[in-house]
Amino acid sequence: MAVQTPAAYNKWLAITKSDTIAIGETTAGDGNAVLPDAIFVGGAGNVVAVSPSGDTATFAAVAGSTILISPKRVNSTSTTATAMVALFQV
Repeated sequence: MAVQTPAAYNKWLAITKSDTIAIGETTAGDGNAVLPDAIFVGGAGNVVAVSPSGDTATFAAVAGSTILISPKRVNSTSTTATAMVALFQV
Protein backbone atom coordinates (compact mmCIF):
# COMPACT_ATOMS: atom_id res chain seq x y z
CA MET A 1 0.00 0.00 0.00
CA ALA A 2 1.33 3.42 -0.94
CA VAL A 3 2.07 5.86 1.85
CA GLN A 4 0.36 9.20 1.39
CA THR A 5 2.70 12.18 1.63
CA PRO A 6 1.43 15.02 3.83
CA ALA A 7 0.58 18.13 1.88
CA ALA A 8 1.83 21.63 2.56
CA TYR A 9 -0.49 23.39 4.99
CA ASN A 10 -0.57 27.17 5.11
CA LYS A 11 -3.09 27.79 7.90
CA TRP A 12 -3.62 26.18 11.28
CA LEU A 13 -5.85 26.55 14.34
CA ALA A 14 -5.50 25.02 17.78
CA ILE A 15 -8.34 22.57 18.44
CA THR A 16 -10.42 22.93 21.57
CA LYS A 17 -12.19 19.63 22.20
CA SER A 18 -15.96 20.14 22.37
CA ASP A 19 -19.11 18.06 22.07
CA THR A 20 -20.98 21.00 20.51
CA ILE A 21 -18.66 23.58 18.89
CA ALA A 22 -17.34 23.01 15.35
CA ILE A 23 -13.72 23.40 14.22
CA GLY A 24 -12.86 26.14 11.80
CA GLU A 25 -14.17 29.50 10.81
CA THR A 26 -17.60 30.24 9.43
CA THR A 27 -17.60 31.70 5.94
CA ALA A 28 -19.70 34.78 5.30
CA GLY A 29 -21.20 33.38 2.10
CA ASP A 30 -22.98 30.23 3.22
CA GLY A 31 -22.74 30.15 7.01
CA ASN A 32 -20.89 26.81 7.02
CA ALA A 33 -17.57 26.20 8.74
CA VAL A 34 -14.49 25.61 6.60
CA LEU A 35 -13.31 22.09 7.47
CA PRO A 36 -9.65 21.27 8.11
CA ASP A 37 -7.73 19.08 5.68
CA ALA A 38 -5.97 17.18 8.46
CA ILE A 39 -5.41 17.04 12.22
CA PHE A 40 -1.95 17.14 13.80
CA VAL A 41 -1.78 15.30 17.14
CA GLY A 42 0.96 16.43 19.51
CA GLY A 43 0.17 14.09 22.41
CA ALA A 44 -0.76 10.44 21.88
CA GLY A 45 -4.28 9.17 22.51
CA ASN A 46 -7.69 8.67 20.96
CA VAL A 47 -9.27 11.30 18.70
CA VAL A 48 -13.06 11.09 18.47
CA ALA A 49 -13.89 12.93 15.26
CA VAL A 50 -17.32 13.93 13.97
CA SER A 51 -17.88 13.95 10.19
CA PRO A 52 -19.87 16.67 8.39
CA SER A 53 -22.82 14.24 8.29
CA GLY A 54 -22.65 13.69 12.07
CA ASP A 55 -21.05 10.23 12.15
CA THR A 56 -18.33 9.64 14.75
CA ALA A 57 -15.13 7.64 14.48
CA THR A 58 -12.31 7.03 16.94
CA PHE A 59 -8.73 7.27 15.70
CA ALA A 60 -5.79 6.01 17.78
CA ALA A 61 -2.97 8.50 17.23
CA VAL A 62 0.67 8.45 18.23
CA ALA A 63 2.41 11.64 19.31
CA GLY A 64 3.53 13.77 16.38
CA SER A 65 1.21 12.13 13.86
CA THR A 66 -1.05 13.72 11.26
CA ILE A 67 -4.49 12.23 10.67
CA LEU A 68 -5.74 12.92 7.14
CA ILE A 69 -9.41 13.57 7.96
CA SER A 70 -11.76 16.57 7.61
CA PRO A 71 -13.95 16.52 10.71
CA LYS A 72 -16.42 19.22 11.64
CA ARG A 73 -15.63 18.65 15.33
CA VAL A 74 -13.40 16.73 17.74
CA ASN A 75 -15.50 15.55 20.67
CA SER A 76 -14.35 16.20 24.20
CA THR A 77 -15.97 12.98 25.42
CA SER A 78 -13.54 10.04 25.01
CA THR A 79 -10.84 12.10 23.24
CA THR A 80 -7.60 11.57 25.13
CA ALA A 81 -5.12 12.97 22.60
CA THR A 82 -3.67 16.40 23.38
CA ALA A 83 -2.07 19.36 21.60
CA MET A 84 -4.22 18.94 18.50
CA VAL A 85 -4.02 21.40 15.61
CA ALA A 86 -6.39 21.71 12.63
CA LEU A 87 -4.40 22.04 9.38
CA PHE A 88 -5.78 23.80 6.31
CA GLN A 89 -4.76 24.25 2.67
CA VAL A 90 -6.14 27.62 1.62
